[in-house]
Amino acid sequence: MKKATLSFKDNAKIHIGEELYDYISSDKLYSMIINALSYVITDDELNVIVNLVNEKVKISSAFLGLKITKNNVSKNIDFLPKPYVLIKEKEISKKVEEENLLNRKKYKNIAWVSHNSFRNLNKNYNLDEDIIDYSFKNGVIIDGKYYIGNDEVENDVRKVLEDYSPIKKDMLQRNTIDRYTKESMDTYYDSFSILSTKESGEIKIEPYFYFLIDDNEKILKDEYIQALQFISIGGKRSLGAGVVEEISISDYKFNICDNGKVYINFSMIYPDKKDLSKISKYSLENRNGFIFSKRSTNIKKPTLRMIKEGSIFNGKVEGDIYSFKVEGINHDIHVYGKAFLSPFGGEN
Repeated sequence: MKKATLSFKDNAKIHIGEELYDYISSDKLYSMIINALSYVITDDELNVIVNLVNEKVKISSAFLGLKITKNNVSKNIDFLPKPYVLIKEKEISKKVEEENLLNRKKYKNIAWVSHNSFRNLNKNYNLDEDIIDYSFKNGVIIDGKYYIGNDEVENDVRKVLEDYSPIKKDMLQRNTIDRYTKESMDTYYDSFSILSTKESGEIKIEPYFYFLIDDNEKILKDEYIQALQFISIGGKRSLGAGVVEEISISDYKFNICDNGKVYINFSMIYPDKKDLSKISKYSLENRNGFIFSKRSTNIKKPTLRMIKEGSIFNGKVEGDIYSFKVEGINHDIHVYGKAFLSPFGGEN
């Protein structure tokens, strides 16, 4: 397995879709990779790679990470989706239970947990009771939705994180100009996610995105992934959005034992019929958007219902790729919905 990390300059703009996302879903990431490849290899080579990727490669969504530097010493904290499992502290006093109730909404809004916290959730999952015995009171919540355990960062870093928003939202007003009269017509807005760096004294916090690749046959070569830096990611590139400063690729091991019973997904899944009986706890999202084939088009993809990251399955699922043809485009259009799974509920 490999991990690809995408670094950006401060206040880098990203346009992933009409909605403002705080991560890059695997179906969109797949399209970005294939589109970038189309600029650097021949059409025949691309067709071969696409078929092999569709058959043998699994790609996770790209999640946020934070590079925290203090006194010129850096550490990275990667975030993963919070599992769709009931999380509550067991065997607690009435006073603590009342405190937890007061904080329940705050904890419910947590969408992402640090890799270390994810391992703790995994370790404290009770398969028989289908509950995670854990409390979010022993950590810091960043921007209302990112959770890091207190033992992962020092007190002064924690104070900086408490007042930090890694991804801000921005709207840019635009005007439609009549090409003949040059008169200003309709006003509209382009939306962007802004990746924000924060510095306080000797502490510096920089956001990045990372994703995982399960590719035993090394079909997606490192130089293919690096093409994302050449092309940029997402839309509105003419406005300077999506510029990747650096891409680093490294070997990666998740180190969670497989109990053979419960799994969590780190990708958007378009389930195959045989997967349906294994779905346990999940959230659905409508996926559509416009087709981009070396250039933008006004052709919309069909709306598909896909299973979001963090959903739970009773057994391994494969997911599927929805493929279709469009008149005027000389290749199939693929919506990537393969399952990128991790065991859940096994000892580390």
